[in-house]
Amino acid sequence: MKKFAILAIALILLPSVLYANTVIKDGDPGFFVQFSTALAQVVPGEVYCDYAAPANFGFANTTCTLDDTFCFHFSDQLGWAIEGVTYAEGEAFELGSGSYFWADVCITVPCEATIGTVNTWTWVFAYTDVDGVCQPDSGDCPEPTVYSGVPRPSTITMDLEVVTAPPALYILQDTLYLVEQGQTAAYIPFSICNGDPCAPPTSYDYNIKSTGVVGPAIDQSGTAANVPGGECQDVYGVIDAGEANVCDYDELTIVVWRQDGSVYDTCVQEIHVVEPVPVPLFTTPVVTILVLAMILAAAVIMKRTAISKA
Repeated sequence: MKKFAILAIALILLPSVLYANTVIKDGDPGFFVQFSTALAQVVPGEVYCDYAAPANFGFANTTCTLDDTFCFHFSDQLGWAIEGVTYAEGEAFELGSGSYFWADVCITVPCEATIGTVNTWTWVFAYTDVDGVCQPDSGDCPEPTVYSGVPRPSTITMDLEVVTAPPALYILQDTLYLVEQGQTAAYIPFSICNGDPCAPPTSYDYNIKSTGVVGPAIDQSGTAANVPGGECQDVYGVIDAGEANVCDYDELTIVVWRQDGSVYDTCVQEIHVVEPVPVPLFTTPVVTILVLAMILAAAVIMKRTAISKA
């Protein structure tokens, strides 16, 4: 009796055993656009993101011509953390034959990464099995697909080279900043940057001075507080260009230093006074609002007239 029970259970489980990991290749996965570059330089602590355009090339061959369900598989040589932005690794999604979309993925460089190391990052556009489970080793149909004379593989790679992080402090600014004539409070931006993504949030003191050609000379101080590692914070020098002439030039000099005095940076920002850009009075939105206001006013007048006659 036990033998019959075991046989019955085996027969019930047989279909799942037969179809486990079965991949039916209805469509043809391939990258219409591959990674944006073959080699990217990254710094320790950086979260580097890139993109590609996966497509179903079923329309381009005679074998796997239909819509299908696919997935992404991400890997690298050194075990860095990888996160699919558009679709998580292994997440199943459907893609019609002849369709494509843009997808993003990010990889995090560990702070302990050695300068000069090269890590190969791999992105597989794969089939799922009949249960919707990602099968990154399932291959392609065919591999690679050739469309418009260009190979469209279902697996792409990028090399990531670890380089030295930017300085612990640096300033970003435009080469030339334009100020409209007549502005009494023109905000001239500077970006104070904590260059090392692995550094803790850091506060920086700064001072901004001008020569006084455009408006009264300024001498402004402040603090960019708790700038996160690898990020920047904007600060501003405020210039009075109310009495300035068109084509006047001035220079703003900023000095920035870490509060413990260990690092500092400085730069000069040139500004140029230009004619103010005229703002058209009767734009389409303005005309529309005026017409609506006239219609509402007319309706109110007509209503009051009707009431007074009554």
